[in-house]
Amino acid sequence: MSIPQHASEPALHRLARLHGVQPVYDDQHGVPTTVADAALLRVLAALDVDVSAPAADPRRPVVDPARVEAAITAAEDALWTRRIAPTVVCVQGQQSCVQIHVAASEAAYVRAHLSLEGHSAARPLPVGAATVAAPTGSPSPADPVDRHESATTRTVDGVERVRLSVTVPDDVPSGVHTLVVRVCPPGRPEDQAHSTLLCSPPRLTTADAFLDRRGWGVAAQLYSVTSSDAHGHGSWGHGDLADAGSLAEHAAQHGADFLLVNPLHATDPGQAPGQAPVDSPYSPVSRRFLNTGYVRVRDIPEFQRLPHHEQARLHRVGADLQARLEQTGRIDRAATEPAQAAALALVWAQGRSADRETTFRRFCRDQGPDLDEFARWCAHRPGAHPDPEFHRWCQWIADEQLASVQERARAAGMRLGLMLDLAVGADRHAADLALLGDQLVRSMSVGAPPDMYNQLGQDWSQHPWHPRVLAEHGYAGLRQMFAAVMRHCGALRIDHVLGLFRLWWVPEGSPAHEGAYVRYDHEAMLACLLIEADRAGVVVIGEDLGTFEPWVQRRLSEAGVLGTSILWFEQDEAGPRSPARYRRLCLAAVTTHDLPPTAGFLTGAHLRLRERLGLVTADAAAERRSHAQTVAAFLEAAGTSAQDGTIEQVDGLHRLLCRAPSALHQVALVDAVGDIRIQNQPGTTQEQHPNWTAALADPDGQVVTLERLSGRRGGTKVADRAARLFDTVDTALRAPRVGIAVSYHTDPLDQPGRGDAGGMNTYVRHAARAAAEAGLRMLVFTRSSTGRAHVREPEQMPGVSVVALPVGPTGPADKDQLAAGAEQFARACLDWLRATPVSGRPLGPGEVCFVHGHYWMSAPAARQIAAALSAPWWHTMHTIAAVKIAQDAQAHEPELRLSTERAIARDAARLIANSPGEAQVIVDTLGADPDRVEAIAPGVDTGTFTPDGHQHWPGTEDPTQPLRVLFAGRLQRHKGPHVLVAALGLLRRRARQRGQDDPGLVLHINGERSGPEELDILALADAEGVADLVSTSTPVPASSLAAQFRAADVVAMPSFSETYGLVALEAQACGTAVLAHRVGGLIHAVDDGVSGRLVDENSAEAWADALEGVLADRGAWRDLSAGAIAHAAAHDWSEYVRRLLGGDTGCDRPVTAP
Repeated sequence: MSIPQHASEPALHRLARLHGVQPVYDDQHGVPTTVADAALLRVLAALDVDVSAPAADPRRPVVDPARVEAAITAAEDALWTRRIAPTVVCVQGQQSCVQIHVAASEAAYVRAHLSLEGHSAARPLPVGAATVAAPTGSPSPADPVDRHESATTRTVDGVERVRLSVTVPDDVPSGVHTLVVRVCPPGRPEDQAHSTLLCSPPRLTTADAFLDRRGWGVAAQLYSVTSSDAHGHGSWGHGDLADAGSLAEHAAQHGADFLLVNPLHATDPGQAPGQAPVDSPYSPVSRRFLNTGYVRVRDIPEFQRLPHHEQARLHRVGADLQARLEQTGRIDRAATEPAQAAALALVWAQGRSADRETTFRRFCRDQGPDLDEFARWCAHRPGAHPDPEFHRWCQWIADEQLASVQERARAAGMRLGLMLDLAVGADRHAADLALLGDQLVRSMSVGAPPDMYNQLGQDWSQHPWHPRVLAEHGYAGLRQMFAAVMRHCGALRIDHVLGLFRLWWVPEGSPAHEGAYVRYDHEAMLACLLIEADRAGVVVIGEDLGTFEPWVQRRLSEAGVLGTSILWFEQDEAGPRSPARYRRLCLAAVTTHDLPPTAGFLTGAHLRLRERLGLVTADAAAERRSHAQTVAAFLEAAGTSAQDGTIEQVDGLHRLLCRAPSALHQVALVDAVGDIRIQNQPGTTQEQHPNWTAALADPDGQVVTLERLSGRRGGTKVADRAARLFDTVDTALRAPRVGIAVSYHTDPLDQPGRGDAGGMNTYVRHAARAAAEAGLRMLVFTRSSTGRAHVREPEQMPGVSVVALPVGPTGPADKDQLAAGAEQFARACLDWLRATPVSGRPLGPGEVCFVHGHYWMSAPAARQIAAALSAPWWHTMHTIAAVKIAQDAQAHEPELRLSTERAIARDAARLIANSPGEAQVIVDTLGADPDRVEAIAPGVDTGTFTPDGHQHWPGTEDPTQPLRVLFAGRLQRHKGPHVLVAALGLLRRRARQRGQDDPGLVLHINGERSGPEELDILALADAEGVADLVSTSTPVPASSLAAQFRAADVVAMPSFSETYGLVALEAQACGTAVLAHRVGGLIHAVDDGVSGRLVDENSAEAWADALEGVLADRGAWRDLSAGAIAHAAAHDWSEYVRRLLGGDTGCDRPVTAP
């Protein structure tokens, strides 16, 4: 029993994988890169797996083969000798199974119970044999053996051990619970094992409001944003929390929804003589607590207790520090931090009122022993205040002022308010080591392998989490950190969110490129994040840039965590990607703090700096040429050029970005004021470049204070420039977004069941309506059969325009005529778009979110519209010719259709299937790239199709109350109505063999003939001798069809092929169970045995048998009604659109971790 072994895999590599260490990883270009043995050995040793032989240089260990083999055996045995994993994960609303391992002799004596968070009572849970099928979830490197292996027994040290399964029910609430496994064999003491059960919400929904209406905000390095006051009432040479509140209020006046600031984590409260303070906000001493350097001392209530002369002196100190900043343009923390600490100590010494003291003590109790430990650590730092009580008080003051910033931001109208930034980790030898102990790995540092911007790799001098120890602590350190950071914000940005999945570990003393990736149990890490974010109501944004595996972004998106898209990185071999193709569930920005401001990037400021510092290992001249080409391409896409001024270029790039459907958009404050200096150059020391010290400045290097930004002091040039960019972004994001659907051969407003109108018409109509309800302006192009163009905007579909364009003959047209006119229809659509204003003007490139083609005939138009508007082309087949031919020997399809469907599968950016089965068919039959195929189930109109309402049976009333069977659909061979008639004839013959004439059922067929086939239902019924049992009617509106569904006992769907079966959903929504052929999407549209039944063979005999089964127990069939209603209710058009617009979310393909 073990994880699969790679072919010819070295034993050391196998051992590494058993412990979550990647011996081979794909670099930034997708090239497999093998980690050196020495690096693997040092990383394994840090994970408490030392398999090195004695070596002269401990930094270059060598392998001991015997120790490696022994360690492999130990790792494979370890899971079986442990009763239960220390931490397990389940999902709220889903039943799950937790594996446990015991000796075979103990199996009959195992009991389990669950204690919910905040409850004292224990709940017993069922224990049974483990199933061979792999459980849901992802493999965990915290477990030495893969969870997905299927063996259920193993002999360890001569003892047979077995795997059992504890069933966790689906009603467990989100939270952190305790699962206890007890082994109680007779005559022996009871043995207990405890596990932390993390029950996660299925996904975060906190960002959903921004999927409906996009938001934007300002990103600022808070220390750089200051306020100036001649009396010292402003900043003290360093931006603070009062400045954050003022900046949030100013941005909110322009429509901003959030203010993103740099990490506000705690820094070292003191320095030894000669030691410089740490400038980087990404190198804190603790992520759990706050940087008290951001406190506005004057705003502390106890400041007023100081003598007036002391207040005046502190005002002078602050004014001098601010004046020095405005003169030099650089933050001098060696001056500001001691002054701040001394002022805080003076205020602390003034004491507090009784009410304030009560509030302070409550804060200390709420923070618990971690605050005490942190305060003691601070008090022992060289040069720091020696009283831990002082440091507890400082954290309280910082917490109060941070809460005030959020209150000010929300009161000003921001929908989110503060967006805080979470650093990757804490600095080496920091307070978090005292707080977290062996949950952190002291001998390792977190970093990144080489990439195009940091060709030597990066070492961030921060200790990583220990995967196994973290799990043994129930992820308490991680959970508490998340909860602390989310206390006073509306959103949280997680720097290097890929660290929830894996981190690049760099052994101490080694260069950054000599490291290895270590995997984490990402499902447990994500569960911690989602639990705390859900509790706090916080939107989570993950910075998912850099080297990563493609499935990681999809998993984060499924969890409701936004990704990050940076304009300059959104390009491929063909040039800049259209913003319309950006992810919807993400934060989009032109630049980031690790790049220069946009004005500096345009001129290649970062390239000149990297060359000067010797950070470039490639051809520098070639890199400059490539950069110039990139800039020119993006400027062209933005509608500007190198001849335009910098302001026009920066504004144009932001307008370009606003074409993206991304939920959140970010504007860097440095872009708003025209700053050009590089705030941070990754991979450098302070001696090489003064990172994180630049004050906000204009293009001339003059410091921009909040007074200048708002126009209150120093002229209006900078204020006007910033307001222009803010208003440009706000206006662009408030403009309606446009989506286009193409349904060439059939008008989505036509009555289903007539001509070529069927389920696809319903699909296109409701999908467009739901997209409009989600905030899109929807255009639906179709063919006009009247000979004239017309645009309809149905009252029941606000925000949707159905554009009918004349192509081909007036009146009905056959498929050959329609196919011949497809290219003409495409030209007509393009002509209409060029000539017709949409939201005030004709649409231009990049202004359309997507073009969604329906059915193969729509492909030419969809493809050409998408190309003309630089939009992604999505396509839904609805039916596939090759499948129809395979399932019905009499079916015939032209070669043009077969070749067109192959071209769609090859060229469409995204193929939307109705079911996982159809998705697989598109891959297997048409050769589509599986990464471009997604299954998204359609919805059902539960407002019209409901179990409540009047009933109307369109057939003949019969006092004997026979079983009423209803067929609703087009009268075509592949829909199978003739099979039902033949089955009815067979049932009558069987009845007559029993001496009866009445088979006990009647059939009503609602539909019209369609296509070239001649299906005369009444003639078929007469030939079968059941004309008296069969009635027909023409198609009816949805409300009338719902009445028929309610009156029917059985809705039958004998289709030979069906991509899903909307009729089945509509019938079930009315409370009527469905009998359907087990084919295509009907397998998903009908939950066999719950909402109806499936017929294995689409023959008269099989259908006769199935109908007899219903007749034999009509009570059991009626009992399926509740299941039918519930199954239909799970199909929602708004959910369909959410997944459709998510782009990279909701895929029914399994998300598989390596």
